[in-house]
Amino acid sequence: MTSNFRYITTPIYYASGTAHAGHFYATLLADILGTHYKHREFKTLTLTGMDEHGEKIAEKAASENKTPQVLVDELAVQWKNAFSAFQLHSDIFIRTTSAEHVANVQEILNACFKNGDIYFGEHEGNYCVACEAFLTAKEQDEHGNCLIHKRKTELRREGNYYFRTSKYIPEIIAQLKQGNIIPNSRFANEAIAIAEALEGDLSISRPKTRTQWGIELPFDSKHVAYVWFDALPNYVTGIGGVEAARASPLWKNAVHVIGKDILKFHAIYWPAMLLSLKLPLPTLLVTGWLHSSGHKMSKSLGNVIGLSDLQSGALAEYGRDAFTNTVFRLINPGDDLDITIPLLLERFNADLANGIGNLLSRTLGLIEKNFQNTIPSFSPLLDTSRENELCAVMESLAQRVENSFDQFKLADALAAIWDLISKTDKYIAETKPWELAKNQTPEGKAQLGNILAQSVAVLRIVALVSASFFPEKMDTLLSSLGEAPASNGNAFVRARNIRNINAGHVFSEIPKLFQRIDIKAELASRQSSEPKVDTISENKNSTPKTNSDKTTVTSKTIAIDDFTKVEIHIGTVMQAELVDGSDKLLRLQISLGDLGQRQVFSGIRQWVKPEDIAGRKVLVVTNLAPRKMKFGMSEGMVLSTDTQDGQVSPVYAPEGLKEGSRLS
Repeated sequence: MTSNFRYITTPIYYASGTAHAGHFYATLLADILGTHYKHREFKTLTLTGMDEHGEKIAEKAASENKTPQVLVDELAVQWKNAFSAFQLHSDIFIRTTSAEHVANVQEILNACFKNGDIYFGEHEGNYCVACEAFLTAKEQDEHGNCLIHKRKTELRREGNYYFRTSKYIPEIIAQLKQGNIIPNSRFANEAIAIAEALEGDLSISRPKTRTQWGIELPFDSKHVAYVWFDALPNYVTGIGGVEAARASPLWKNAVHVIGKDILKFHAIYWPAMLLSLKLPLPTLLVTGWLHSSGHKMSKSLGNVIGLSDLQSGALAEYGRDAFTNTVFRLINPGDDLDITIPLLLERFNADLANGIGNLLSRTLGLIEKNFQNTIPSFSPLLDTSRENELCAVMESLAQRVENSFDQFKLADALAAIWDLISKTDKYIAETKPWELAKNQTPEGKAQLGNILAQSVAVLRIVALVSASFFPEKMDTLLSSLGEAPASNGNAFVRARNIRNINAGHVFSEIPKLFQRIDIKAELASRQSSEPKVDTISENKNSTPKTNSDKTTVTSKTIAIDDFTKVEIHIGTVMQAELVDGSDKLLRLQISLGDLGQRQVFSGIRQWVKPEDIAGRKVLVVTNLAPRKMKFGMSEGMVLSTDTQDGQVSPVYAPEGLKEGSRLS
């Protein structure tokens, strides 16, 4: 994508409940991307909205004694309010019940029907109401349950209209193999495998005898459009319809943010529909899942983190910032992340309060005390190698952030920003401006002013390039420096003028940008359903045995229900390292496949070297409550046992076992 146009969309959310953190993640990602490109003066359009048709909606409405339209009208208000409360913005909020969308879908159906890509046929298979789709054998477990929704499928046979997906599979596979459609090779390869294994064509209608809640087929009034053939065209509706999309540079630079669970529909069926319509194919930005308690957030599993969790207590002011900092600092889109309220609070303190918040308060505090609230000027003749090194990092920052965004690597962008903050903290520690403040000579005063001007310049650039992540707080920071808000535009042009500070600006007060949170008090006050976080000392390690332990075998029995409460998965140790300050612990970074990556502290240091366990497969208890240690959060336990020579060893799993699979 080299054009200065971007059309960024989220999945449209199924109107079956309220928004939670998983929905906020995708919507926030699109919001951040859209804001970033607007700050680079791109012509940018963003879209989110609601998917409001389908059998599941009709069932829910009936259960609440409402019409489907009344139900979705109520839910649309709730979702809009939730997004607004979480400071999520989009240019378009689309609803699939709108007249514009209905007309667009019927136009697309007619076009595909007339060119021979839609035909009538019969099909029998296992149907998941939650997915609103017939499932293949690979999409069900051995009991016939949907792997995503954990509910029983239904055997159905019916006559429907079909879209000739198979006609376009060779072209889709070719595009995927050329690196088009999906930039992430992992998901591109997954999509190729799905395409190569696809059986038959896509059923794109449902008889009105089963459900009437949908868009009527323009060529058969006895059928309504299948919910996915109704939902996917929303992206074209947002542009203005098929003809508008053909001529729009925005459509030629479309980016669909989607979750990996809807990859098949967006990477196979949607491109096939677009090829039938002779429209350019979009780019898919595939995200991983936000997990809670080791599982993808799901209302059916009862493990969601909702708006109330993210906007209560200290997070009433900092909820969006803490959430943004955690989910986009720790992972790039595509990876999974297990989030908890304690993790959000810890990252907030470490990165925002102790990082940029502390740098601003220290800098303006010294200016207030020594320059009467007036931002000092640079004295370039006093520059040393320290200033030159810091300026080199500043000069490259805007381009590094732009490159990271263009590759959809937002964690890399934040890492580059915090690299500058860290180097500035080191610069201040080495130059000791508080010591210089004691030197009241003109030379000492000029040197102090030069150091503080340098710190102001860093703060200014950081605010300009990170305003898409933290818009409100970064505009507050810029205002305190006498700068126009980033939202005025051309933020990245301004960021390249690295010493263009507003010297002489007099600030009235030092903003309390990010105040440190008392995490212990905050968690105590919540009294929420969060698992208790155990604060333990290092000698309470994860290994229950030492050399002096004697193995005790008990004959006490447990019920199968008790055993199944413990979730043990196969994990690969991606990284192992010694923990400074502990003679017992190893810090392990463990990949658990679709469950994402976990950090686990294991008390096996005296028996196991980091290089011996790195790369090995181990057994991990994944549903333990996270444990807060002074070295960080431990998110599970590696199983260990005695060896014949009296030592302790992790229980290694055979290499052939699938990463992330659960022992049963």
